[in-house]
Amino acid sequence: MVQVTFHSKIFSMGHDKYGDPKYAIYVPKSTHEKIKGLLEKEVVVIVILPDDEE
Repeated sequence: MVQVTFHSKIFSMGHDKYGDPKYAIYVPKSTHEKIKGLLEKEVVVIVILPDDEE
């Protein structure tokens, strides 16, 4: 199992061709090397909102 942790934001990317909303997660440049092997693979995303961001 590979686990990579980083801080990011979730952005709206408009809608797909069926009208469903699309979202993106920005991956910091410092994390690019760590996730190179994960491109186009299915991953599990766990979102944790820090207490100071509510």
